[in-house]
Amino acid sequence: MTQEALPRRTDHKAAFWSLVVGLPAALSVLRLWVESGGDLQITLLLVSNVSPLNLVAALFATVTQVATVVLIALFSAGGILRAAVEAAPSASSLRLRPPVLARVFVATPVWFMAAAYLMAILTWRIVYLPLLLPAAMAAFQFSPWRLPPRWLAAGFCLAALGGYGWLIGPAVMQAWRGSEYLVAWLLVLPPLIALGVAGPIPGWFARTFSPIALLAVIGIATAGFFYAVRTPILPLVVIELKGRPVERPEFIRGHVVSVDDLHLVILQEQGGVRYLPLDDVGPTVLCATPEELPTTAIRLRGYHVEDSILTAVGRQVRPRVQVDPLCRIAKSATT
Repeated sequence: MTQEALPRRTDHKAAFWSLVVGLPAALSVLRLWVESGGDLQITLLLVSNVSPLNLVAALFATVTQVATVVLIALFSAGGILRAAVEAAPSASSLRLRPPVLARVFVATPVWFMAAAYLMAILTWRIVYLPLLLPAAMAAFQFSPWRLPPRWLAAGFCLAALGGYGWLIGPAVMQAWRGSEYLVAWLLVLPPLIALGVAGPIPGWFARTFSPIALLAVIGIATAGFFYAVRTPILPLVVIELKGRPVERPEFIRGHVVSVDDLHLVILQEQGGVRYLPLDDVGPTVLCATPEELPTTAIRLRGYHVEDSILTAVGRQVRPRVQVDPLCRIAKSATT
């Protein structure tokens, strides 16, 4: 390539770091605002009681998956478009005006992309991990079966597919017999697709693909943003109040804001803040949100496919907690 079609990565460091530092801070404030139900006084209460460290920890635990989905989609589309730009003639419009996603891909440091893929491997659900293979092949334009000598590359691909088939075989059979076809296809198709995603696409297709891919990445980012700001960042509990009649017990279901010597402050699920005297606080149970409850029984070599690798390792240390019946009773009583 005689001229540089895309600017160097070092030309966009200021914009990159502004986005990396500013976006999480803005998202943290928005999450507290949404958590408060849009009430200014409750927002101020949360800001005064939620420490920055707890907020960062909650943000990391709940937003990492969403952020990596957006980044992986951006890297995949950007890598495809970058290959198309570099393969285009020097006088073509694609070469003179590179797509936005290709410029963003080039401006992103390699270490940051590697960190995004590593975090995706650790935090994505196991059933979605195979999607990372075609995504990485598209981003870095790598096809192992094209490496010389061809017979060695073909043998490596066949051996890799055979090992992968051995790994997922029981889970695919279990999913197919249970009519959970989506889980089966998510485990089977991505490695096959990965063999053919690398290679520059034609210029005319790249010009059509560029705005569609940009809109898709924006759509994924928008959906992920709304999911992130709506995800609770405070522990969900159900508290049974003491001294109530047996025939009419009172349960408080909500998120713990703070505890001091006199009161336990609860942000109720149905709205509003309630200060409970500690003398009135009875049995308390920790509840899972609906998103945390499993929806399938499929396991991959002993690991639940809806767990991430980090979660699966944690399950070996502390088994999954059974949902307390009080969580369901209190939820039905408040709705």
